[in-house]
Amino acid sequence: MGLAGMGWIAKSLTAAAELDLADHLDGTPMTAEELAKHTGTHPETLEALLRILSALGVFGRDEAGAYRNTPLSDQLRDDHPQSMRHYVMLSGGLYADTFTAVTHTLRTGESAFRHLHGTRIYEYLEQHPADADLYDKAMADLARPVAAALADAYDFTGVRRVLDVGGNSGELLKGLLTAHPHLTGTVLDRPDVCERAAAELAAPGREDLAERLAYTPGDFLKEIPGGADLYTVKNVLHNWNHDNSVVILSRIREAMERTGAGRPADQRPRLLVVEPLIETDLDWMRVLFQMVVCEDGTRGRTDEVQRTQIAEAGLDVLDTIRLDTGHTAHVCAAAH
Repeated sequence: MGLAGMGWIAKSLTAAAELDLADHLDGTPMTAEELAKHTGTHPETLEALLRILSALGVFGRDEAGAYRNTPLSDQLRDDHPQSMRHYVMLSGGLYADTFTAVTHTLRTGESAFRHLHGTRIYEYLEQHPADADLYDKAMADLARPVAAALADAYDFTGVRRVLDVGGNSGELLKGLLTAHPHLTGTVLDRPDVCERAAAELAAPGREDLAERLAYTPGDFLKEIPGGADLYTVKNVLHNWNHDNSVVILSRIREAMERTGAGRPADQRPRLLVVEPLIETDLDWMRVLFQMVVCEDGTRGRTDEVQRTQIAEAGLDVLDTIRLDTGHTAHVCAAAH
């Protein structure tokens, strides 16, 4: 019964994120009745939601019945440095709704998302601006801790320009550029993503990053710009099937070769392939997610499979870095 009810928990957590409960409770404990007045909700129903989420450690509840934030619910705040609010809303919304058609994937091996919406997720987002905005912010939630870990784990001494392939709103590069002020960066992504991200970066208070971070619209299945010292591709390949993953890596290798022509071997561009790989039985939940939500033929990757794709694209793995976020970063160079 507990496992069967986990979907209810996910939807309850999503509701808490949508209602900004953690922001309302930031520094101000409230009863359910008080919080209901601030959120325009039904007090008894809100009490039920808060009680179950408190039992799970998301919120805290004192003897007088007042609720407060915990380290978990703090991450539902918009202004938390490691906020997961938008990812919670995406996971419990569009992603969870797609899982209503998981049986289609089980019977056919085909994407449930395509079955429900008639297209791949990226084309769907181009036609649904509200979902696209939430998706951008959710991907930023996931990128922040990876950026912090990668900024510490990789030696950026000889790097000046970084190009992030499929980098969405640029949260990975924002973290790297903030940690290493000598860097400049470019994000390659879909035109609609670049337009939204560039508008956000132009907001007051982002002047330093705005001078060092740019967005280039393009199709990474066709061509990737040259000129970078370091290319990054994070949490992108696992959204594509084997053949398309090799194509993406091949386009990056071509850009690296154009850029590195005439340079000494130790000054040629490098590529960081950053992915969460299959390492434990629980990682198969992510594999099933990719089969259900991503394009037809998408599968999870072990380290061996990831290395095979890298080799098929004409790249050599020079080093491997383990990040404390659970990601593996393969440091690659064009094969010669």
